[in-house]
Amino acid sequence: MNILAIDTTSEQFVAVAIKGGESFSRTLKAIGGHSKMIIPAIDETLKALGLEVCDLDAVAAVVGPGSFTGIRIGVAAMNAFAFANNLKRISVTSFELVAYSRERVRAAVDAGHNNLYVADCVDGEVRSTCFVENAKDFEGLEFSTVLDRAETLKEVVLKKAAKGEFSNSLVPYYMRKSQAERERDGD
Repeated sequence: MNILAIDTTSEQFVAVAIKGGESFSRTLKAIGGHSKMIIPAIDETLKALGLEVCDLDAVAAVVGPGSFTGIRIGVAAMNAFAFANNLKRISVTSFELVAYSRERVRAAVDAGHNNLYVADCVDGEVRSTCFVENAKDFEGLEFSTVLDRAETLKEVVLKKAAKGEFSNSLVPYYMRKSQAERERDGD
């Protein structure tokens, strides 16, 4: 199966192309935002394996939580590729990346402004989530990061594809309203 997977939820942009047993990944610092780099980076990633979008069977995106704008860019791009080329879609959460290959973990994702998105995960599956407004509550805890985000994304996507975990549409996973929405609504 040929798959293109991206992660635009953090300060890094990650693209992974999978062609059968081969893969190629590209990780870039999102200087100036994901929108400027997404198409050239995807093109470079696909070409490294001799692929074009029309050769793909599926696309995958990390749908959140994370950067609101980054989520929108990644989800919109992968939905557009899928729609235009009749491709399957694979949805991945940021929590699944943190929890991958860990039996039991409390996964935390930076929500900015000293806040965290948190999920309790068992065997890579999210069991419950919460938003923590004051991350100081977690002082003294040891945080473990995803060491190789591209490799982990590839493994999670391949696992979901093998299980047939496809969706009709990639839907952003926001755990709270954006800052602009909160200010507008007086929250």
